[in-house]
Amino acid sequence: MDIALPVGMPASHTGPISRFVPPMDIGVIEQLLDTLDLPGSRVLDPFGVSPRVPIEAAKSGRAVVVIANNPISRFILEHTLNPFTLSELRAALAQIAALPKDDTRMENFMLDLYRSRCARCGEEVSVDFFVWDRELGGPSHKVYACENCAHAGEVSATDEDWERALDYARRGLHHAMAVEQVAPRGDPDRKHAEAALAVYPGRAIYAITTLLNKVQQLRLAPGLEAAVHALLLSAFDAGNALWGYPDGRDRPRQLVASQRYREFNLWRAMEEAIGSWAMDDPQVSSTALMPGGRLEGGRVHIFHGSYTRLNELLGSESFDHVVSVPPRPNQAFWTLSALWAAWLWGHAAAAPIKVALRRRRYDWAWHAGALHTVVKQIAPMLKPPARTAMYLPESEAGFLAAILSSYDAAGYDLHGRALRANEGQAVILWQQPGSIDVPPRKQLDATRLGQACRQALETRCEPASFDVVHAAGWTFLAREHYTRSLWDVDTRQMMQSIAEILNEALSDEATFCRLGRGVELETGLYWIANPPDCGLSLSDRVEQFVLDTLRREPELQLEVLDRRICESLTGLQTPGKRLVLAALESYAAPVRNNRWALRPEDHPAARRRACQDVRHELIVLGEQLGYAVGDRDLVEWREGGELRYRFLIRETAILSDLQLRFQEPLTLVMPGGRAALLAEKSRRDPRIRDWLQSGPGILKFRHVRRLASETTLTRANLAERLAIDPPEHQDPQLPLL
Repeated sequence: MDIALPVGMPASHTGPISRFVPPMDIGVIEQLLDTLDLPGSRVLDPFGVSPRVPIEAAKSGRAVVVIANNPISRFILEHTLNPFTLSELRAALAQIAALPKDDTRMENFMLDLYRSRCARCGEEVSVDFFVWDRELGGPSHKVYACENCAHAGEVSATDEDWERALDYARRGLHHAMAVEQVAPRGDPDRKHAEAALAVYPGRAIYAITTLLNKVQQLRLAPGLEAAVHALLLSAFDAGNALWGYPDGRDRPRQLVASQRYREFNLWRAMEEAIGSWAMDDPQVSSTALMPGGRLEGGRVHIFHGSYTRLNELLGSESFDHVVSVPPRPNQAFWTLSALWAAWLWGHAAAAPIKVALRRRRYDWAWHAGALHTVVKQIAPMLKPPARTAMYLPESEAGFLAAILSSYDAAGYDLHGRALRANEGQAVILWQQPGSIDVPPRKQLDATRLGQACRQALETRCEPASFDVVHAAGWTFLAREHYTRSLWDVDTRQMMQSIAEILNEALSDEATFCRLGRGVELETGLYWIANPPDCGLSLSDRVEQFVLDTLRREPELQLEVLDRRICESLTGLQTPGKRLVLAALESYAAPVRNNRWALRPEDHPAARRRACQDVRHELIVLGEQLGYAVGDRDLVEWREGGELRYRFLIRETAILSDLQLRFQEPLTLVMPGGRAALLAEKSRRDPRIRDWLQSGPGILKFRHVRRLASETTLTRANLAERLAIDPPEHQDPQLPLL
């Protein structure tokens, strides 16, 4: 059931409207297809929210059909598959710039909308963006670069800036035009369109309607017209008040203006948009799925319409598999998509997404019901035993529960899971059986649910976040078809009941304890009340894997190492990237081309010699201080038969065995390169932090050498000298005496 989480390469180009597109590393879908060994040549992506899915599936030689009913997502997909060239985008911007407006060019007119004066030289400037404070009701600061005196940065807005901004804030003809293009008078959605438009500052509405009015008068070739629409789309995205300042919501999901937000200069936004739309050609052919068309391998077939209509187009053909990124509820993007589509292409184009104007809130129960409707409709198009692979780049507890419950209730059998809780990444693998049996209604048992969560913790052999135990519980429910038997029209009540029983299971103090807990069950880390001896912890296994791999191979890329670790530690054991990187940096150094190599001092022979040298220095140092020194597994310093110091020399930061063996004071002696890794382990696991604080001290190899060479060291100042180089310090110097 546990599968490997796919690991890709970070994308160098995020693409347009990136804050509303799922963040996907390059190669994730390709690796997912390879590792799952999905036979067959026809793949369906029923959600169409990430262009990377159909591109990588088609590159594998499969015929891909992607359903893209959101016109904005479809436009992005089409022009990711067939990207604009720089010359096309520059020509499009030049066409917009040359449009006449108020006895000047559109470029000058747009820049003048954001006119201000330089705080240093007083010359006119076009501001890059104003910082608005909603509580004050106007701009508090401005950011610009003055071409006259080269002054650049953020300065306070002036009264003149304030007055110009408020002039545009008054509702008038341009506001009415923006609403009219979405919902004409008499349209029941008009009030919803007005509510959605409230997220735009008045100046942005004025700029957008002016641009639209002029652009719609142009007669352009289709390719150039699409490039113009792309730049306008980026201006629409830049113009709203969802850009918080200084640190805003990177991925907004609610259509609520930030308390302090950037009001961008929309001409500058279109200039910058050229770079985001000029993407590399993925070398994948694409076409619209038409009646009578055949599915061709290596090609993306784009469809928009009902699932019934798709079934009719396919005829006798069916899909071998489904591979997709399921959508998260995103009221902000879905509502803005309705506005943007209507502005660019009219009411008819916005119709498939227009319903988003009416709904202000989406919860996970609603989302589970919506997903269930979709997966039930596509089931007849799948050829059993078709598999469905869902990759979640932004997973969280509620989202995972919605996916698991909706697919199980729709008759899919759970075949695999993987979760990287720290990064919010997950994969869920389903199989479509030949026939669907609806089991009798099951009585959910908190004890069995708790056992599934406990088993996940035992496998990791260390505390885990709520997301991990939640995933363990919900995947157990899906595997045993509890959600299928309990599925009801009232999904909210069903999911609430399951959540309450899961909370009951996790609150059982005889089974679980919560470390660093707050009031909410989602806080803190979960651990077993009476834990068994389960061997190396997950963090120690990661360290050991990294060390063994580095000692076998001369050079290694981080992404390759990360992939191998995920292939080794599957399912709910998948470690976070931060831990993997900490382990890598503890033993290796970057060499070239994003490659790492084992440090010379960590080669086996060199490290053995270093351990022997440190042991010898501790023996000599103890004798010099007048202690009786014992040298077995540990170096012990005794005085009058009583143990004073005990040193354990380790070349690694692996601690699982020590926590059980040594409850009395102990000094761990380890290379200084392990300090950051040990700190990361302490951050992840409160048990380690508490054990280190109450028990062993940490002594670095280099500090042992310093102490051995210090001529003024005595028993009286030994404790003070031992504490001079704590693990968190980089390279302290001994104090002058």
